[in-house]
Amino acid sequence: MTGAGAIPMPSDATLIRLAGIAAHAKALMAADHQMEKAPVGLRTLKNDRRRTAEAIMVLLADAEVRGYLAELERLGLLTR
Repeated sequence: MTGAGAIPMPSDATLIRLAGIAAHAKALMAADHQMEKAPVGLRTLKNDRRRTAEAIMVLLADAEVRGYLAELERLGLLTR
């Protein structure tokens, strides 16, 4: 933690994982996500979204990420 009542600083590894989650979430939510790829069928689109969601779940399952998010919740800085 950086000081009394301050936001705790994540480790570099945790910060990189959180950035990965944000990047995957952006890709998952982007309406034009498939525009940058060759035309594909609905099944491929669904599989791409499933793989992106799975990547987010793997990053969220990381012990350091879970611990950091739990600390933020404990401090009332993050709600679920």
